[in-house]
Amino acid sequence: MKQQVNLTERNKDYAVFLPSISGFYQTFISKQQETGDYVPQDRIPAEFENGIEGCNFLNKEQAYYDYKWALYSAGHAQLDTTKSNVEERMIQLRDRPNTFILGDSGGYQIATGVIKFDWPNFFETPNQPNYVGEADKLRQRIVNWLEHTADYSMILDVPSWAARPPLNKKTGLSNIQECLNATQFNSDFILRNRQGKTKYLNVLQGSDDIEADLWYDEVKHLPFEGWAMGGNNMQDMKLFLRRMINLRDDKLLEKGERDLIHVLGTGLLEWSVMLTAVKRKLRETVNSDLEICFDCASPFLATAYGQIYTQHVHQNDRFSYIMDKALDDKRLADSTIPLPWTSPIAERLNMGDICWYKPGMLNKLGKEGKTSWDSFSYFLMMAHNVYQHIESVQRSNALTDAVVASSDVDLYDWQKKLKQKSKIGEVNKWVPRNLIYFYELVDKVFASEKPMDVINNNSALLEELSKNKRHTSTNTMHGAFFEAEAVDNADSTMEFDEQEAMDKLSEVV
Repeated sequence: MKQQVNLTERNKDYAVFLPSISGFYQTFISKQQETGDYVPQDRIPAEFENGIEGCNFLNKEQAYYDYKWALYSAGHAQLDTTKSNVEERMIQLRDRPNTFILGDSGGYQIATGVIKFDWPNFFETPNQPNYVGEADKLRQRIVNWLEHTADYSMILDVPSWAARPPLNKKTGLSNIQECLNATQFNSDFILRNRQGKTKYLNVLQGSDDIEADLWYDEVKHLPFEGWAMGGNNMQDMKLFLRRMINLRDDKLLEKGERDLIHVLGTGLLEWSVMLTAVKRKLRETVNSDLEICFDCASPFLATAYGQIYTQHVHQNDRFSYIMDKALDDKRLADSTIPLPWTSPIAERLNMGDICWYKPGMLNKLGKEGKTSWDSFSYFLMMAHNVYQHIESVQRSNALTDAVVASSDVDLYDWQKKLKQKSKIGEVNKWVPRNLIYFYELVDKVFASEKPMDVINNNSALLEELSKNKRHTSTNTMHGAFFEAEAVDNADSTMEFDEQEAMDKLSEVV
């Protein structure tokens, strides 16, 4: 019997990566749980000793790899909670005390029109004449679903990009203040209608420092139980550090009151390491129960483009998980050649499990398609990709810990060489120098009586670290399911369009 891997235990005290589970993926597990034969027995790989349930990483007892944390979004959920119990069993019937789901409110899908919302009547209230109520109905359905589903949930914020072309034509919003007013209107609705079954994260938005500071000042008083970093707060490490100091000094990270910080749409490995450094220092100096987590859906959406995770690169010039085009050839149908990648999923697969359709074989539409993959092929590659992504995050943190513990760096040397325009050398073969210096910087920031001065004095270092997050403007969207970075087909820096990926998966037969 193949080994089952416990990734939950391997996560140590690192910042927690949350796979943003796709509806496509959870449907296979939930339908199989419900019917027992959603995937025909002859289609299940011979080495899957626990069947499809082995790919349910939330099931500690049967999973081929166990990982207890994830994000799931109202943006593609069944919002009827009775139906959700059946259609989303992977999420709803999980072992609640021993797993964690962060619920996304679906704000991205609402703002982009994937979920229809009555924007013209956004601010109406029941006591007004000619009350329509469609906006409130959707708000209530989302709140009910979040309360029913999640341990923590994002509030239904309306970020500043909703006021920009072309979306402003849909939303009717024209500036950041209107977005803030809409966010506070939704927040008041949540506070009136919450049921106490989930804790809520106050989402901080803003596309630049000025907007981000305005947003923080406007919403920081709201009595929610944690924070979610959107907009520039999750792209610019200088701003992120500044915001952590704001929250600390405003006593908005107190134990038992606000114990969770989530960073939206973050998939780059450098950021997983930096968030771990900040989490540890906040636990040491502010709140010993504080958790920092972050999410992306790249492992799922990559598959829609035929990409499979093949390996990791962890060296001083590059922290990366590598994706490449997966093998797709009908001549490999029935092949017993092992899948040549590494994961508890891959080691249970042969090439014939992925390349399922033979020449002349008809798909579910009664036609012969070009691809050898069926829909289950995509599911299997997703299961493999999730493992690879989590493992890469954990390896990045473990390597950095080893190098930081054995290195002696001084921020003054970095600044001195910068001023002299001399080359700043690498410290170690395995970890980028800036991550090692960042650990030193975080120590100094949280030990200083003037932390903002320390942050400002190290702007150049923080700017270099922030350059690693090469987002397009769309990835400042709250609730985005993709990691939108510079396109590179052989690297972790893949650009995924969420709706395009969902459309591709919906066409899979």
